[in-house]
Amino acid sequence: MNYKMGIGIALVFLIVVGVLVYIFVGPASIGQPTYRTLAHGFMTPIKIDYSIGGLTPVKSGSGAGKLYLQAYQQVVALSNDRNAIAELTGGRNPAASPKILAIVQLVEQAAPEILGRKYLLFAKGVGLPESSDPVADRLNAIGQMTGAYATACISDKNPKLAAKALTALLVFGHRLWQHGLFVDVRTCGISDMQSAAAGLQMVYKSGPTKNKYECAVATKLVGPLNRAGTRWYDKMKIVDVADPNAGDMANIVRHDRDLSWRIEAMLELGIARWSTSYAPRAHGIAAFLKHYTADSNHWISASAKVAHAMTANTISQLAGN
Repeated sequence: MNYKMGIGIALVFLIVVGVLVYIFVGPASIGQPTYRTLAHGFMTPIKIDYSIGGLTPVKSGSGAGKLYLQAYQQVVALSNDRNAIAELTGGRNPAASPKILAIVQLVEQAAPEILGRKYLLFAKGVGLPESSDPVADRLNAIGQMTGAYATACISDKNPKLAAKALTALLVFGHRLWQHGLFVDVRTCGISDMQSAAAGLQMVYKSGPTKNKYECAVATKLVGPLNRAGTRWYDKMKIVDVADPNAGDMANIVRHDRDLSWRIEAMLELGIARWSTSYAPRAHGIAAFLKHYTADSNHWISASAKVAHAMTANTISQLAGN
């Protein structure tokens, strides 16, 4: 009788331990994904269903990376932080600023050059961005300055210069989109392409730069860019939020076919761990992140390590940026 009772107690103990493990580190503790990330096609990479080739200059060699790096370094010299970057692009006429014009000219010079290195757009090595690192803001500033310069050229009745700048902006945006690794960098890319295509459509529609073929190409490009942009920005509304849904983020990490979103979702899980008031969920997220620190993909393991190392103080600093 005592033997059977002992077995019974042991079984009850194992069941209780199993339930606790499931609650604290199992998938239920993270939470279930919602209909948003379970929707058909959500995990499919977002693509632009039309080539920019009809609007790009003829490729003549290599060296685009060096030129873009020089442009980026000049932006760094002009802006130490996010406030300075905002001032740099806020309401200025780039055509009247020699320093801004120099940056635009570097972007124009880079347009016909070849750039093929995936992810490594401006440097030989790239790491995960820190919360205080305004890299994406500076890349966005380069695009904004180039677009503003084109607008100034149109106002000055010089559409040929505008077309050159807009073409360079289109190529720059496409390279950020194709060769960028992080969501915020690729967001700059699709935004730049949308602005450039709309501008080129207008420049080639009439006047001395009227060109039926290039206008048609630009017109055909606008639609696919806007559709891709809508999907991209809708996904950002789910992922890049102050209080991310842990179940959705874990679902993206596990199943998304775009590495950029997997990295972003992993980092968002680091935020979700500290934004939840439900202790089992926080423990479950910590276990999930710990598991992925040993992932075979370098970027996934690196982002998991960063997310796992986040503290309440880290989240407070992020909220203040």
